Amino acid sequence: MRGLRKYAMNVRSGRPLIAVATGLIALVAVSAAAAATVWPSASQEIARAGISSSTAFCGHKSITLAVEDGYGINAWSQASYAAVKSTAAECKDVKVVTFAGGGVESTAIQQINSAVALGANAMTVIPDFGAAENPATAAAEKAGVKVVDWAVNPSGVKGQDYYDYIDFNNTYAATRWAQWMVKALHGKGNVIFLGGPAGNPYAEDQVAQIDKVFAAHPAMHLLTGATSYAVTNWDPATAQTVTASLLSQFPVINGVITNYGTDALAADQAFLKAGRKLVPIVGLDANGLSCLAKKYNEPLYTVSSRNWLGRIAARVAIAAAEGVPNGEPTNPSLYKLPAWEDTLAGLTYKCNASLPADFYSSDKLTAAQLLKYGTN
Repeated sequence: MRGLRKYAMNVRSGRPLIAVATGLIALVAVSAAAAATVWPSASQEIARAGISSSTAFCGHKSITLAVEDGYGINAWSQASYAAVKSTAAECKDVKVVTFAGGGVESTAIQQINSAVALGANAMTVIPDFGAAENPATAAAEKAGVKVVDWAVNPSGVKGQDYYDYIDFNNTYAATRWAQWMVKALHGKGNVIFLGGPAGNPYAEDQVAQIDKVFAAHPAMHLLTGATSYAVTNWDPATAQTVTASLLSQFPVINGVITNYGTDALAADQAFLKAGRKLVPIVGLDANGLSCLAKKYNEPLYTVSSRNWLGRIAARVAIAAAEGVPNGEPTNPSLYKLPAWEDTLAGLTYKCNASLPADFYSSDKLTAAQLLKYGTN
């Protein structure tokens, strides 16, 4: 009825009928395109790591996509860049500019501002500094830039601080990690949690959930604290050094939980260097972790490193700027990722000895894609 009423008003106001008819035809065309779009389920998206054969999200306008990573310093960042930029490359009218914050909050914020000044129409952001970045992304949104945050909770308001937020369900993941560790240790043991840089909201949410699960099992102890974690900066050398220090501090460590697969590998290497037996370990998938755990028959639980979510973030941002349907599930935009490896449940090690240690097979990225698109 709203559309018919508007149509009648246009006729009465004397607007040319041909213009009105053209507008209606365009509206019908957009509606038909949306209706023809086949929205995958969340489980389908997960199964194919966000890969889609459709390029309908590309539209036909020439736009610029800014790709910003608050860190941009390691193999995980490389895979994230590759997922976003290889997807944008499917669109002949999309230009890409890339930024890396280097782990410096002020730099990441300035880069968001710079992207707007450079004329970006769409932006994907890994907001490693959480709410601190919201004023910059909100200003970008106000300037007409479609900002899609992903991989780290921005803690802001959708539609105001950003256009959308794409990620795995962090609460769900951390709960599953803790539950698996309880099972692996039969409800009794000392556990350490390696959480990346200090103050990152991603790890802070996780430690809260781990502690919540452990609270129901009084014999489970989180040695690194109920509200804190071992700081690794998502750097494997630092992670190995930190784990070595924890091994010296605590004579009994029965399990390790991490939020980065390469950190988990570094932790295992610290155990071996100290002459300690490997213990049940949780992390995101990493080829080197799988291979080492397989060699020593170490109990292992991983979920996808989820860099592939960058494909979805790119499509949502580009489609929003183009004004076309994005073809993604509208609910949820937070994905409950299943186990990638779970040796207690028969999901065995996904080791490929021919690939690098920091290769994340769950992302379904090729070596050529990583080489071509995985840089800033």
